[in-house]
Amino acid sequence: MPVKVRCPTCQKVLNAPETARGKAVKCPGCETKVKVPAGDAAGGDESPVPARARAAKAPAKKKVEADSSDFLAALDLDKVVDSSEAMCPKCGAPLPEDATECPKCGTDPETGQLTASAKKRKNMKGPDPALFYRAAWVDSWAFVKENFTVGLRTFLYTILANLAGAGCVFMAGWVETAPPKVFFLSLTLLTFLIIPGWRWCVVIETVRVSAARKSNITRLNFDIFQNMALGLKTIIWSIVFWLWFPFALFMFPLAMVHMAMPVTKRAWLNFLMVPTFFRNLAPSLYFWVIVVATQIPLLAILGLSNFMFSAKIQEMVRTQGKPSFPMSEAWVALGVILTAEFTYLFVNSFLLLFYARVIGLLAFYFQNSLDLVTFIAEKEYKRKNIKVDRWGIPIKTTEQKVKEAVFLVVVLGVVSAAGYWIYVSQFKGKS
Repeated sequence: MPVKVRCPTCQKVLNAPETARGKAVKCPGCETKVKVPAGDAAGGDESPVPARARAAKAPAKKKVEADSSDFLAALDLDKVVDSSEAMCPKCGAPLPEDATECPKCGTDPETGQLTASAKKRKNMKGPDPALFYRAAWVDSWAFVKENFTVGLRTFLYTILANLAGAGCVFMAGWVETAPPKVFFLSLTLLTFLIIPGWRWCVVIETVRVSAARKSNITRLNFDIFQNMALGLKTIIWSIVFWLWFPFALFMFPLAMVHMAMPVTKRAWLNFLMVPTFFRNLAPSLYFWVIVVATQIPLLAILGLSNFMFSAKIQEMVRTQGKPSFPMSEAWVALGVILTAEFTYLFVNSFLLLFYARVIGLLAFYFQNSLDLVTFIAEKEYKRKNIKVDRWGIPIKTTEQKVKEAVFLVVVLGVVSAAGYWIYVSQFKGKS
């Protein structure tokens, strides 16, 4: 019965005969000597031959073992390779059943040459874009689970910011004088900028992490003033990029990718993004397919709850707590609507991470066709040669003298106008 051993160099499985136990055979692929385990045939009391007979035959056995090189020369190495386990003819990696190419090197097991898809991957710079469509679901879901705390923080920040904004609105309506009313209205505006800014920060940081092929957000701190500034940036970008041209909304994932880069010019000018959009039309639209597929169930639940119970809430408010139906039904309706809205906010807090990861994967898999500017050209500093007089004082050029003269005239004009206005309004009027 042949003994199966694996070559430690090329990992091929060899069939060695029983007589090779305790010896070394040469691998036909890499010519490495492979030791065959001795096993039971090397000796033992279980052999049916008597001990005396074995002792008598010992010299003959010793003669056979005298020169292992003669044994290797007589061994048919073509029959040593195990054909029962499919292996790649090029790299020796195990092949699954019905495999059309080697999973390690891409070689066709029948022809021994690279397959067309393997040649395409070899000539391609960067990852295979075809892998994006599956990773958009699988990898994004794994990313959400790994960064669960970020989604939970998003939900808590949303609730707190909305409560703070509602409190500011209440105070603006409660006070009567103008100064505190303006103050609370301004505070309301600033409060409602926090969440858009935080969501912008989450998306940009996720894109940067995903483009670097990482899966954990580590540098995401909540800064209320930074979030207010980013919230204002979100509103300005929305007006500049897509509100005046709604079609540009479809380019949102591409714009966010460019926003995460050092140079963000294309993300602000939608007409510059149009060629990039049509070059990456499939993944851009696939992002919106994912958004629609995940939002429809949530919107259906929220819309159904409002459709069924909002009428009772409106009647309770209109009648000032004295509706035509029992108050218990009104409280049940209010509870159902609030539960649906809180559920919507909770799930969307995690969907934000999911969508951001999809955009980040788009940046990773399609990096060669997104026209990204990933570095800023350094400016060369040239020292100016300033002429000085014999006392070391810089000599002013004609342009500098003209600028100083114009500035002096403007200052004198402003001062003269201000003095004349004070004279007319304060002194001449009294006289």
